[in-house]
Amino acid sequence: MTIIRAMAIEPGPSGIRVNSLCAGMIGTAFHDTFTKNAFRANVANATNLKREGSDAEVADTVAYLASSESSYLKGVNPDINGGRCTLDYG
Repeated sequence: MTIIRAMAIEPGPSGIRVNSLCAGMIGTAFHDTFTKNAFRANVANATNLKREGSDAEVADTVAYLASSESSYLKGVNPDINGGRCTLDYG
């Protein structure tokens, strides 16, 4: 995350914004194929919202960061994780 802030410094005066995204467990075809259901349930239950995120929720956040509505955001790393605060997924 610090690297994103550092990367955002140089191109900033040219109007170029650098941001990133920190996604938690997102329900995708990848996880449908490769992640055990018990692990997914553990992760979902460890979030404040008690569910996985959706690809649409990630896309909405990316669209916002790319839009003029976020024109004053630079070097940010929004967490899309349903309120998950630790990395211990059990």
